[in-house]
Amino acid sequence: MSDILIIVGSVTNAARLEKRLLSGGDVRTRVVGTPTELGGSGCSYSVIASLSSENFVRMNKRSFSIKGIYLVENHFGERYYHDIS
Repeated sequence: MSDILIIVGSVTNAARLEKRLLSGGDVRTRVVGTPTELGGSGCSYSVIASLSSENFVRMNKRSFSIKGIYLVENHFGERYYHDIS
């Protein structure tokens, strides 16, 4: 199953989004540092969630100050990100 990576500006917003997705039944949700290949400089946080949460995320983009949404794919141990914002 595919995942999405949702980039937010702060750990507070990431934690709020994670809590909201978990309460909606997305048990695969977790907070991570934003990958450096997507501009993560140590101060940016992201939430990884299942692809089924994409509609909720899009509808609440402003509430959580979402900066980007990426489809995450794994091929032969490498992780690839596709912008679907």
